[in-house]
Amino acid sequence: MANEIIEVGKGGYDRQIGTKYPGMIMILIDHSTSMGGIKAKNAAEAVNRVIFEIVRWSQVGEEIKDRCYVGVIGYGAKITRILGGTISKVNEMHLGSETIEEDNGADGVLKMEIPIWVRPEADGETPMAEAMNQAFPTIEKWSKLCPDSFPPIIINITDGAPDDYEGGDAPITKKAVEKLLTLHTTNGKLLFFNAHISDSLALNSEIKLPNNRDLISDSYAKFLFDISSLLPPSLLQSARKVGFSPQANARGMVFNADTSTLIKLLIFGSNPNLGLNQSNR
Repeated sequence: MANEIIEVGKGGYDRQIGTKYPGMIMILIDHSTSMGGIKAKNAAEAVNRVIFEIVRWSQVGEEIKDRCYVGVIGYGAKITRILGGTISKVNEMHLGSETIEEDNGADGVLKMEIPIWVRPEADGETPMAEAMNQAFPTIEKWSKLCPDSFPPIIINITDGAPDDYEGGDAPITKKAVEKLLTLHTTNGKLLFFNAHISDSLALNSEIKLPNNRDLISDSYAKFLFDISSLLPPSLLQSARKVGFSPQANARGMVFNADTSTLIKLLIFGSNPNLGLNQSNR
């Protein structure tokens, strides 16, 4: 169907992200009415957690090294550029802090205070294509400024279909993805990942990094599969390091995901270095 638009190309996807070759992470987050309640809260918490992890990964002593550009765009009743800048600048843009709980690996819970950059929002329709189109010029500019870096990564977080979705397809959204996938560096084409989140009632149908469209029964999940990039080897390794079990030809997509799965996708999707040699950062 749309498989031809998501092939990762012949780039190596092996460039280590660091100050010499900074990375680019753009997060698109659904702020439509259907995201109200726990879904908006969980999505915001996951994005805040991942930005915090990027800050920690970029920190050397007291200094935040500009190893990554981070952007966040919300889409709902309006398209909102929530964040955009190098990680040292983003670190200064936080709105406060919150306490989160994390499994400490020893049958206990560790409480952590982390900054807040994104707050829960839920209002309006789902103008997904418009958010992609707004992200395009920023990513295009970055790709020209950093032509030899690891290619840009987009992670789209949503709980439902875009406004133009009908009958298993969303032609306007698909066209916006195709436009984004023309962007590249010498290390590969842009990578486009999707995280469809849900409430606890739907978790019995959770899909994680699928590699076969024919095994998916839900028509919207099939559409997300079609517009999600294949995981290059470095990100297959990164996915395994955070607890996924992807097979060859896995796509960067989760469907009916809970918060834990969403955070895992964001962490490995925003840090391909998890699967690469960590020297010379």
